[in-house]
Amino acid sequence: MFLKLDFDAILFCMGKINTVCVFTGSSYGSREAYREDALKLAQIFKDNDITLVYGGGNKGIMGVLAKELKHLGGHVIGVLPKAMDLPSVRTEDVESELIIVDDMHKRKEKMYSLADAFIALPGGIGTLEELSEIFTWRQLGYHKKNVAVLNTTGYYDSLLAFLENTVDEGFMSKDVLDELIVIENIDDTIPLLERDAAELPDKL
Repeated sequence: MFLKLDFDAILFCMGKINTVCVFTGSSYGSREAYREDALKLAQIFKDNDITLVYGGGNKGIMGVLAKELKHLGGHVIGVLPKAMDLPSVRTEDVESELIIVDDMHKRKEKMYSLADAFIALPGGIGTLEELSEIFTWRQLGYHKKNVAVLNTTGYYDSLLAFLENTVDEGFMSKDVLDELIVIENIDDTIPLLERDAAELPDKL
């Protein structure tokens, strides 16, 4: 079931972006490269005056990114559901602004509405769920915001292969898949997120 957003308010062509929603793990993962790319992304956001929107708290790669950006003097907006506003999740304040919402659906609704673009860093099933939903909305024409994955050490290679198979098997248009931005070099992040969004064929 899709969330009810003011879709007319979020349909626009890309240009300069001011706010990026990042999906990533509340764990650290098994490779130091995941942490290193989160630190690099924080610096890129600061250098480009980009506000971070993320799921709140300071656990895992989420926390690494938020803490570093705030340390650099950048702006960080965290969005947490009431049930997750816990000392174990918030062992220290890493947000410039923390928004508490009723539940997970409201959390995503708020994150999506605040962002100009979306990027998934390595993460688990929660990251995949958020990425899949926001890219599905892109396919359906509910928004024209760019959606990307940061493919640290090939983390998303198997997902990309699966998506290519959905095209081969007739379940997704190649035009749609081409709109998922794959960032192989983190230095290309902002130019890629600011590229113009293509008009997609009517899914329905």
